[in-house]
Amino acid sequence: MMGLATTWSVAVKALAIVVALPGLVGALHLGFMAIASWFYWPVERHRQRSGSALPAPRFAVVIPAHNEESVIGATLQAICDDMDPSDLLIVVADRCTDATASIARSFGAVVLERYPGEEPGRAAARNAGIRFALEHEWDGILMIDADSVVERGFFPAVRRAFGDRPPALQARSEAALGTKLMDQASIASFAIQGITLPRGRGALGLMVRLRGTGMVVRRDMVERFSFRAPASEDLWFSLDMCLEGFVPRHVDGVRLRSESVGNLADATIQRTRYEAGRMSAAKEFVPRLIRARTAASLEAAWFLVSPPFAVCAGSLALGLAVSLLSPGTISYLISAGLFLLAVALVTGLLQARASLRTWLALAAAPWYVGWKMILQVRALRTVAKGVEEFGATPRNPR
Repeated sequence: MMGLATTWSVAVKALAIVVALPGLVGALHLGFMAIASWFYWPVERHRQRSGSALPAPRFAVVIPAHNEESVIGATLQAICDDMDPSDLLIVVADRCTDATASIARSFGAVVLERYPGEEPGRAAARNAGIRFALEHEWDGILMIDADSVVERGFFPAVRRAFGDRPPALQARSEAALGTKLMDQASIASFAIQGITLPRGRGALGLMVRLRGTGMVVRRDMVERFSFRAPASEDLWFSLDMCLEGFVPRHVDGVRLRSESVGNLADATIQRTRYEAGRMSAAKEFVPRLIRARTAASLEAAWFLVSPPFAVCAGSLALGLAVSLLSPGTISYLISAGLFLLAVALVTGLLQARASLRTWLALAAAPWYVGWKMILQVRALRTVAKGVEEFGATPRNPR
């Protein structure tokens, strides 16, 4: 009888470890980076004092846009109100069937139109904009998504940060404020991905992931690297740079906000694309990042093999439930992982100065965790099928 009880206990503990392991990997990463993020400002102020200042840079502003007539006007208005007259504004109207191109022209943008028969995908749109921009003189290319609105002072702040010509910069990126549950979930997600993780990496001198919108890339970098991948082409670009020793920096003193998707169906499409892009990047880059053996490459590999925050929470919660069938050290270990996730979440919300509405929305966390775990399975199936073009997020009514 004693042997049976021992076998049961070992089996329960083994199952709990298997279930909780993905969550533990992610929790360790998020917790570590959250703690490091509190040291960002002292490090950044020292860097600013010791940096050298070159003449004010000129930017080529590239906006890839696919059927964005409902949002691109606000984006362009904010840019035109803040950019320097010497900057070049380019909108890549990517296989549009709406008024995106005509709206862009009304703001004085140079419009590069791509038609239905041309190569699909955001990577192709970005590369087309870069090829056109390279015919002109500028120091850095600034990419902004068609649904992102820059705050007043964005361009002067980015210009100052780009003064000593780093290989690339990523501005602080947050979700637009809204009233729906999905809006609050986006604010919480962006708080971790757009503030806490970049601050932690900045404090440690690691590679800050370029996020597509709000990224500035030095001219010689876009001549050397190109955007590729069916999804998360900005992540792939960052990782290509990392493998060759170039480390993008985070700029926290300037912000832009991106519009959240209007409904659950659109959010499912968008988040599935994000997760599939990260999985594809993990498959492509993790072995090479480990072989590179730099601090930046090893952290990037750790990030790629770590599930998203909500999936980590689900993994740990399920693992804890299993472990409680035979309580012991494993239960304490999994509880520690949940604590680290809580540290990361609270840190992100504090650093984003989230409203009470966002904090109260955490009550819906069980639903959100379940939804994200389903998305993870969908993304795995998408990657397994080898899908090469994910399409743009629909702009349905909110």
